[in-house]
Amino acid sequence: MDRRSPMTSRTTTEPAVNLDAIEEPAVRPTEAADADESPLNLHLQQLAYVRALERWGTATEAAGRLQVSQSALSQSLSQLERRLGVPLLERDGRRRQLTEAGREVARFAGETLARAGALRDWLDAYAEGRAGTLRVGMIDAASLYALPSAIRAFRESHPEVQLELVVDRSGVLLERLGRFELDLAFVVGPATPEFDAVEVLREPLYLYAPPGTTEEPADGEWVLYPPGRQTRRSFDAGLAARGIWPRISLESDYPAGLGQMVARGLGWSVLPEGVVEGVSPELAASRREQIAERTLLAARRAQSPPDARAEAFLRLVMEREGGS
Repeated sequence: MDRRSPMTSRTTTEPAVNLDAIEEPAVRPTEAADADESPLNLHLQQLAYVRALERWGTATEAAGRLQVSQSALSQSLSQLERRLGVPLLERDGRRRQLTEAGREVARFAGETLARAGALRDWLDAYAEGRAGTLRVGMIDAASLYALPSAIRAFRESHPEVQLELVVDRSGVLLERLGRFELDLAFVVGPATPEFDAVEVLREPLYLYAPPGTTEEPADGEWVLYPPGRQTRRSFDAGLAARGIWPRISLESDYPAGLGQMVARGLGWSVLPEGVVEGVSPELAASRREQIAERTLLAARRAQSPPDARAEAFLRLVMEREGGS
């Protein structure tokens, strides 16, 4: 699939030009002289007039096709000649023909109008969320079971959008979101005030025992998230309230890896149920009581303008998770 920007695409299709939408840019009186002398001060409307004259042969026909008066067309072409400093037209009896310079300007006009039309089409698609790039960050637990179906649905419904996915821990994702490196991040709450956050789901965190263990949780080894992580903070208080001060033998930010360690008998842990279901039936069967709960949030920068791609992606996630 060709995802090139319209600014770099080489298209030869000439789109229809809506002259009503093309306005001469406002120029302050103090700038008028400099503007008239600039060889690069070309307006799309003037280029459209030159292209029309080449295409339809006469000023009368060109003006009629463009639905403008012949005098307006002639005045605009005369102004363009003054700006460029070369004659674009010469008389052939009652007709006016393009000079060699005029034909070169007409060729340039055709290419420029085609690219302007392509840019307009791309901007319309971008505004509607059908083009552009969406950069989504997510914690690995979300990437394992909360978001895959929404990711597939978004790719199917928005094939022209480049979807870029990043998996990391919540703190890193929020930092990258704040640095404009992400457009949307799915993180463990709470979020700080510089972000607008929407609750996606509330996720219970359960105690899981190594299969076949006869030890009590307070006596066994533990494999847990590292200190300082939002998920770790979510269940530290719950363990303390039960008189459990875990003896930690392994720490990891990768929840599926922690689940595998528990399944291999290396220790107890507190994990989201969705992670465990993908590890092994034996581990799922070893689930004990709920220790805590964490909230998965969808976060964006608070001052960001509306983004149709991010809104569409979040809508798909909420439809599947039943959030509000």
